[in-house]
Amino acid sequence: MTWYKDWFNSKNYLKLYKHRDNSEAERLVGLIEKNVNLKPQSSVLDMACGAGRHAIAFAKNGFNVTAVDLSERLLEEAKKNAITAEVNIDFSLSDILKFETDRKFDLAVNLFTSIGYFEDDKENFAVIKKANSLIKVGGFFVLDYFNKDFLLKNLVPTSIISENGLKITQNRSISGNRVVKKIIIEKDGSIEEFYESVRLYSHEEIDSFMNRAGFNIIKEIGDFYGNAYEEETSPRLILFAKK
Repeated sequence: MTWYKDWFNSKNYLKLYKHRDNSEAERLVGLIEKNVNLKPQSSVLDMACGAGRHAIAFAKNGFNVTAVDLSERLLEEAKKNAITAEVNIDFSLSDILKFETDRKFDLAVNLFTSIGYFEDDKENFAVIKKANSLIKVGGFFVLDYFNKDFLLKNLVPTSIISENGLKITQNRSISGNRVVKKIIIEKDGSIEEFYESVRLYSHEEIDSFMNRAGFNIIKEIGDFYGNAYEEETSPRLILFAKK
């Protein structure tokens, strides 16, 4: 399944997620910096950087940032945003599992639920193993994933966004061990359909992946404001780990 290749290259992807803005990214980056011991000019790898919100926030704070994404459209947007922000970032167009470099990073981040896309658990686990292979001994990894328990209890079946003649309908459902979203985009009489399908991993399963990959989890929080993780009420599962 390669739904993400089509959807992430859609011109409407960023319109759907425009509420995930720079201020939210800066808040999360601030939390990360607060909870890991990074020296000035430390190297940071943004795995699946999208339009570059987090990468730019790290660069603004004085870190040397490498940002990788498989979407050419999103990466071009990230480059434009970096120019506007007047920061230098080393961008790379690549599937993160195929990304190769001789460098080792002080910190790698995988944010905005950028794992679980694959049907096979081994492939999803490979993303975390890849992070470990790219980090220095003593370096850090931060994984931001949704909280499965919260999502199952708070799933909104349908939502609609309408503006400037554009209508985006999102239909969400649970299919086996995945959360699936059908996205219908209507404008000027034309209709496009896209999908998202992400594996629902429990807190225990994610912890197991991290430990098996060679990480020691040092902290977990449940939202972008730094509140402690609570199984019933936290929207996110944000893990801080050390190699």
